[in-house]
Amino acid sequence: MEHFAVVQSIIRAGLAGDREALDKQVMRLCERLEKAGESKEVATLHRLRAAARDTQEMVPSRVEMSRGQVSGELLEPGINAPIDRETGARLCSIDFQSGDKRAPVYSGGVLDTVEGLLREWTNESALQAVGVSPTRTLLIYGPPGAGKTVTAHYIARRLNLPLVTARIDGLISSFLGTTARNIANLFDFANRYACVLLLDEFDALAKLRDDPQEIGEIKRVVNTLLQNLDLRKNFGVTIAITNHDRLLDPAVWRRFETQLQLGEPDESARESLIARFLQPIDAPNSTLRVFSYCLAGRTGADIERICTAAKRTLALSGESHDGPGLFHALSSVLARTPHHDHVPARILATDQEAFVSLIANDGALSLKQTEIGEATGYGQSRVSDLKKAKRHLLLMEASHAQ
Repeated sequence: MEHFAVVQSIIRAGLAGDREALDKQVMRLCERLEKAGESKEVATLHRLRAAARDTQEMVPSRVEMSRGQVSGELLEPGINAPIDRETGARLCSIDFQSGDKRAPVYSGGVLDTVEGLLREWTNESALQAVGVSPTRTLLIYGPPGAGKTVTAHYIARRLNLPLVTARIDGLISSFLGTTARNIANLFDFANRYACVLLLDEFDALAKLRDDPQEIGEIKRVVNTLLQNLDLRKNFGVTIAITNHDRLLDPAVWRRFETQLQLGEPDESARESLIARFLQPIDAPNSTLRVFSYCLAGRTGADIERICTAAKRTLALSGESHDGPGLFHALSSVLARTPHHDHVPARILATDQEAFVSLIANDGALSLKQTEIGEATGYGQSRVSDLKKAKRHLLLMEASHAQ
């Protein structure tokens, strides 16, 4: 199919909810159609873009949460966060939510779950008609870098509410009785103001149970937390995040009406993340697939870090901002990393031609030789030679022998 690469980019941007990238890819398609002399199709696309802009201008710029679902005074800059009376340390931070409005990139049906919760929190009347209330508590769990904190910030932005963030381990005090008081003061503050409360490192209290000392104090602290979580449902939205969900007590799980598990991004999500993190460089689809192939098993935070490093390397290299330039930059970034569990990343870090041999022979990746050339800069004849030589097998055998 002609122009399929651009159509694929349009679909990816649309699924990711990235309006800016979507419009950019539509303009790319218009340019290609114009060169092909298909002026009628170009005019149709321009009309669709204009209609979309008009519709967007008529739609409210942000979702407003029903005032019946959240109570409290307006939380404004200049209002001081509560402090630990013994140390003077702040018990929480306050983020007034500005910046990127795009939805995070997720695997599977995670985005549907998040958007479903937002619909609950912004359509109270529809729920009341069937005798239920919106979900007020959400527990997000998964490995570090999976997007838990990013998701909490996105929810607060969509609800147009400040995000009050408290690390549970930061509430714990060495002074007897102070930890329970800190928790109570935190919830009093969050309940006073209209906000989303985010409880970070939520497993910190569970870890305390292993301490044979102060068993009575720990029980009192956990009870204080559970009581305040129950009371908080009358005021607003509470989100807790943890890397260690197995440490949580069943009584804690029961306090959260919805539990959301985040994991490593799948292939489609990886490609969308890479396209987003490489911007403003407009990477071809073949490059996105090569990056994704190398970064399988990485979290979203890992992918962002590597893409950022690749852009820095490319900017200083003097190479063109295209597929081959990004390929060389990625190889340099991976070469500076001391250890790789993932074989493709280890091979690219060691020998670029062996990597080309690898992807040319990997039927699961199914990259055409022309696409490999677009992504790596190797000519089709050289790609064919490397495919036949199967140079990557030597590195794979050496790796297994270690």
